[in-house]
Amino acid sequence: MKRLVLPFLFLASAVQAQTAGGMAAVEQLGSVNGQALACKQVALSSQARSALIAVAPKTREVGEAFEAATNKAFLAPGGCGDRKRLAAEVDAAIVALRLAYPATRHDTAASPPPAAEIVTRYLLQDVAGRAVSDQDFRGRFQLLTFGYTSCPDVCPTTLLEMAAVLKNLGADAKRVQPLFITVDPERDSPAVLKTYVNNFDSRIVALSGSPELIRKVADNYKVRYEKVRDPGAAPEHYVVDHTAGMYLLGPDGRFLAKFAYAMPVAELTRRISEYLKTVP
Repeated sequence: MKRLVLPFLFLASAVQAQTAGGMAAVEQLGSVNGQALACKQVALSSQARSALIAVAPKTREVGEAFEAATNKAFLAPGGCGDRKRLAAEVDAAIVALRLAYPATRHDTAASPPPAAEIVTRYLLQDVAGRAVSDQDFRGRFQLLTFGYTSCPDVCPTTLLEMAAVLKNLGADAKRVQPLFITVDPERDSPAVLKTYVNNFDSRIVALSGSPELIRKVADNYKVRYEKVRDPGAAPEHYVVDHTAGMYLLGPDGRFLAKFAYAMPVAELTRRISEYLKTVP
């Protein structure tokens, strides 16, 4: 048994070194992702996020490290430099991540929920207090997502992508109603929601409601969310862990597709355009 001690110690050291190197690469990627978000470089941010999903282990530790590094870089003072330089830094961070996790690969194309499982009905309120339901947009496609205004990374990334898709669609964007449904109605007041979505695109309609109504709608769309607090934190200090991605409804209100979080904008635009072509 004594002869097994050194091999096991060597293996433990190797695992620890790989873990440390991997987390450093995750933080490096998160940092450039935060810079890309701050500079509204949606494509670069999508590239960084897609690499994380495809290469790094899907663990809470990895996710938290990436989000923390992203948030720190996003909030850091400083202007936006040359896009080519930032693109090169994103590429370098992705290479570092692949070197740190050479044998780890994950499928980035998450399977969408079967249409039979999605109930597209909702009855909520807009920022003016008017009742809004899925019936109000019949004849138009609906592109909706769930999130909250205090979200450090996932939600602003998604709304930047949504705004970019609308821009790419050009005149066809009039056929699509973008929607943002909050999962944090306690903190997301109408005024807060209005300011938040207008920062991305004034065409995005923000919806809220009572916690019970929000939960019902989320359940209809198979969206999971829960408050997460650090030990000892005040009741109002929390983040909301929630399902990410966008949902597309047809002009008749039927569920058409769920687009995975961090899908490249060009691919999102292409897929939505294909659906638009099915209805003259």
